[in-house]
Amino acid sequence: MPYDAVIIGAGIFGCGIAYELSRRGLTVGVVDMHPGPGLGSTSSSGAVIRFNYSTVDGVRMAWEGNQYWVNFADYLETTDHSHGVAHKVPTGLVFLRSDEPLHQLYVRNLSEAGVPFEEWTAAETAARHPYLSMAEFGGATSPDDERFWADPVGELPGALFTPDAGYVSDPQLAAQNLHTAARAKGATFHFNSRVDDILHDGSAVSGVRLRSGDELYAPIVVNGGGPWSATINEIAGLADAMAIRTRPMRHEAHLAPAPPGVDFEADGAVFGDLDQGMYFRPAAGNNIFIGSADPECDGHDWVDDLDGLNREITEVAWDRQTMRLAKRLPDFGVPHQRRGLAEAYDVSSDWGPIYDRTDLDGFFVAIGTSGNQFKNACVASHLMGELITAVTTGHDHDADPLVVPGRYTGTPIAMGAFSRNRDVNPDSTGTVLG
Repeated sequence: MPYDAVIIGAGIFGCGIAYELSRRGLTVGVVDMHPGPGLGSTSSSGAVIRFNYSTVDGVRMAWEGNQYWVNFADYLETTDHSHGVAHKVPTGLVFLRSDEPLHQLYVRNLSEAGVPFEEWTAAETAARHPYLSMAEFGGATSPDDERFWADPVGELPGALFTPDAGYVSDPQLAAQNLHTAARAKGATFHFNSRVDDILHDGSAVSGVRLRSGDELYAPIVVNGGGPWSATINEIAGLADAMAIRTRPMRHEAHLAPAPPGVDFEADGAVFGDLDQGMYFRPAAGNNIFIGSADPECDGHDWVDDLDGLNREITEVAWDRQTMRLAKRLPDFGVPHQRRGLAEAYDVSSDWGPIYDRTDLDGFFVAIGTSGNQFKNACVASHLMGELITAVTTGHDHDADPLVVPGRYTGTPIAMGAFSRNRDVNPDSTGTVLG
């Protein structure tokens, strides 16, 4: 079956790229192993919209990406009558000030990118969110470490507040919406299908072979396989052809009731708390979505067998995260029933994404999203659409990295920042953080 482009993966990125390529007039086929869109790592995303990144390019990308969520229903150019439309929930982000060099880096980058922010004192932070403890604990530890139970070492000096931050109401629904929009533009989706081989003649891609034996032919193939991205690159013969690599890592996120008397949906925000190695935000039903910021003491749960991935919430991770939250929210009572999500993310060498071409002509990648790029899915899909158009019409992106003006802000986004062969970012926080 011939297409202009085949996309591997129907998560938020695969569906988004399918939509962008289809609206450019390409015939697009999408392959996914799941029975529907957004049922892999997308559905486990914290879906946080934030702008505090360790590079100015990252901040600009996130600021442009925010505009897509503000205008999401219009961006889709269709109405999803069957499912409704996902939307941005504007809460602001309160990033607690526990790492002064990182705080100053964020202030510089936000200022340069023109993103609004406020610096709050400890008293201002506590006044706005009186249920929050401003105690400083000296960094994240585990409950089996005696330091976890020690008295606070002081008080946090305040917080960095970005008022335009928030989260997307339903990440899986957002992927479903993009799937509907892509289909309205002519895209075809092949669900319950796995890619077993990348077809190529040694220098240029020509399609994919499915486990069923069917072959989908196309001069453009996009790896949007999420945690499977490294495996897909390997079968394409590109395992050693990128300076920045990806690797799947298991991650848990938890859901717990807000403290008694606190309307967290109305009065909460997205909170970044590196002092306790976590982030948390409101969730439907006056619940709190709790995610790990991957502190060093927790280690990393790298996955060698994705087919055997444990998707159960573990007692160790649940206790660790909820007990940390109880230190930050003193009236929070740790519930006995464990609720949450467990999935794998494709983590890159420096926790930044790769949106690029590859050494195999016609083979492109939108990978290494490291659990922190959901917010950028729409703008990244636009960038990939521009990149694929430019490269397939002769532009040498490796020698002359593409610069794409933002559709909404007009801000120039330098795609070289997301190169497969970039230098590792030494300032990366190495965190999922939504």
